Amino acid sequence: MSGKIEKLTYVNERGESITFSHASVYHTNEVNGLSDVRNAIYSINSMGQDGDTYLGNRIESREIEIVGSIRERNKDRMREYRRKLTHIMNPQYSAKLIYEYGDFKRYIDCKVDNAPVFSRKAIFQDFTIQLLCLNPFWREENEIREDIATWVGGLSFPVQIPSTGWEIGYRQPSLIVNVYNGGDVKAGIRIDFRAIGEVTNPSLLNVDTQEFIKLNMTMEAGDILTVSTGYGEKSVTLKRGGQIIDAFRYLDVDSSYLQLEVGDNLFRYSADNNLENLEVSIYHNNFYLGV
Repeated sequence: MSGKIEKLTYVNERGESITFSHASVYHTNEVNGLSDVRNAIYSINSMGQDGDTYLGNRIESREIEIVGSIRERNKDRMREYRRKLTHIMNPQYSAKLIYEYGDFKRYIDCKVDNAPVFSRKAIFQDFTIQLLCLNPFWREENEIREDIATWVGGLSFPVQIPSTGWEIGYRQPSLIVNVYNGGDVKAGIRIDFRAIGEVTNPSLLNVDTQEFIKLNMTMEAGDILTVSTGYGEKSVTLKRGGQIIDAFRYLDVDSSYLQLEVGDNLFRYSADNNLENLEVSIYHNNFYLGV
């Protein structure tokens, strides 16, 4: 336990990174905004009404401030560290911030709001950095994948062939999967419809809400239809013959951009014809209000 320390790693879109911690040359004195979020509440009122009528709310973007010191007494090396910090934390680049404590790790997308501001103290060079996270939620490193309809291998090695033969693989019999959202808020999903033969009008239904996503088209063997429902990430694409094309025109007009409620979410896949030729996978991230 004594070897664990908190650290923040800033990684820009070019892959360049800076680590802030008590053990880093970029020593952190104070960090604000890692766990606190602001909830904007919308309401209306009218003459003679006591109080307000609630309309809705939203979580506002997150601001993170890092205050620290460059722990270097040599002025020449200090200027090199200062130059590196300014170069990597270029406001023109998109970036992500990684929080780590031991094995615990969370990610958040960010941009530099204010480039590093430096102030000279008696010994070390102090700095203040302000980051803006338009999407205020932290996430895990990798997406979570749930398969509804896939083929499962039936071979293991070494192989002993019985006289009655053996099963090379089998198809999962269930049409329904429970996708568990272990985060703090709703989350969008990414759905892959994969055709191993001809399939007509594939769809995915939320069993609890009866909302669905349906694509009105005939898929060919090898096709992959991908639907993303995350806020600001809505898309429908078709991968066929090595090419990826926009497929929004195939989206049924009554479709909904399915979201994961916190906790259990039951989904059922379907198709108008040749359901046995369809494989479906659902990907999602858990989103957290803080670390």
